[in-house]
Amino acid sequence: MVFWTKSTLSKLYRKFFCPSGIVLGDAREYVAGDDTRLINWNVTAKANALFVNNICADSGNDIIFVLDVSESIKFGTKKQRKISLAMDILKVLSQLSEANADKMGFVAFSNQVEKYFPPRQHAGCFRYAIDKIMHSQEKLRTDLSCALKFLNKVLVKRSRVILLCDTFALTVGRKAILAQLHILKSRHDVMVFPMVDDNDMLKAQLGRITVEDSETGEIFEIDTNKIEAMSKIENKYSAYQKVTFRDMENIGIKIFPINTRNSAMEFLFKLFK
Repeated sequence: MVFWTKSTLSKLYRKFFCPSGIVLGDAREYVAGDDTRLINWNVTAKANALFVNNICADSGNDIIFVLDVSESIKFGTKKQRKISLAMDILKVLSQLSEANADKMGFVAFSNQVEKYFPPRQHAGCFRYAIDKIMHSQEKLRTDLSCALKFLNKVLVKRSRVILLCDTFALTVGRKAILAQLHILKSRHDVMVFPMVDDNDMLKAQLGRITVEDSETGEIFEIDTNKIEAMSKIENKYSAYQKVTFRDMENIGIKIFPINTRNSAMEFLFKLFK
């Protein structure tokens, strides 16, 4: 069953991330899941059976994984923390990319670029780097614009940029982020996977509680029993987030939110289909 799952996911991955520059090889018999756009009608008519063109990537894709490693992405109240979900998605995608002979790059960011690996065909080095960053006790703050500025400087070849971050990272300094994303999108394909948790906004009525900002260390009190006040805060945050997503989509950024109650495999199967 595991082999079947990996095989199916790999096929769906190739279909979803079909290279822009491809070389068509010899025709082969159609297999369920193949892209119908690749059907070779001339061979099909002669053989009286479906045949498709083989796809051979001319040089593979350059895929850049951009991971938020700030303190806010370590939050999670359902099945898992946001960072655990992001890591699972990253590991599966990097394995699929490796199998597809894609070159992979990696950027870990907080309020600065923590690590950068230029595109290469083996992902082992940056998986080790991620584990090292995740086990660090340092509380890192968020500034996505710095990572985007860095990418706009170092990426020369057209690449596919996949950003895995907390929704908080997309709303802090929104104007600066949108400006940098606009530049990045004009040169590269950009996809954003925002990590969402049902309790991003505290909903339980726990009375007056003391809360610490995980990134700044600031401590303040909230009366969670004041339902109307809490509802206003939640609605304001939700509206701000929707505006941010809308502005990003308007410049051609593809956004695929994922909730911590879902697994990486569930998300990826849904994404590729």
